[in-house]
Amino acid sequence: MQNSRWKAAGADVHEALRDARIAAVMHAVEKVDAALVADEYVVFAAALAPELVVNNPGNIVAASAVVRQLNADGKIAYSQYERLLEHASLRGEMVLLMGGETVVPRPPNPLAGQTVHRRFTELWRPEGETWLLTARQATVVR
Repeated sequence: MQNSRWKAAGADVHEALRDARIAAVMHAVEKVDAALVADEYVVFAAALAPELVVNNPGNIVAASAVVRQLNADGKIAYSQYERLLEHASLRGEMVLLMGGETVVPRPPNPLAGQTVHRRFTELWRPEGETWLLTARQATVVR
C-alpha cells in the first residue's frame, strides 16, 4: 500500500494553518512526502534548499547534496509516510514544523519493511512562490 498523509494534532495547529504561508508549506510537505512514496526524485530534490542540513535518523548530519544522493540511491524511500503535525508557526520569513511521523522504509534501507516512529523538526524558507526545506532533525523513537 502506498500512502502519504498528515493530520493536525490540535486546535492550535488548525489555527496556524489559516496563515497562507503555513498552508503553502503544508502543501509543499504533501508533495515531498508523496514523492518519497512514489520514487519521484525530481520532485523531492526540487524541495531541498541548496543550504539544507539534516540531522537524520541515522545520527548523521548531511548536507543537501548528500540527502539528494541518498534519495537517488533509494535509501530515502518509503511505502508509507504519515505525519502528526503538533506545531506550526512563523519564525521571521521561515515556517517551523514539529511533530511525529510514522514511516515504512523500503529496501535498501536497513529498516525496510519495519514501521518506524520518529520525531521531527523542520524549517522551510520561501524562494519566490515556492518553499524550500532548509533544516531538518529526525530522531527514531521507540
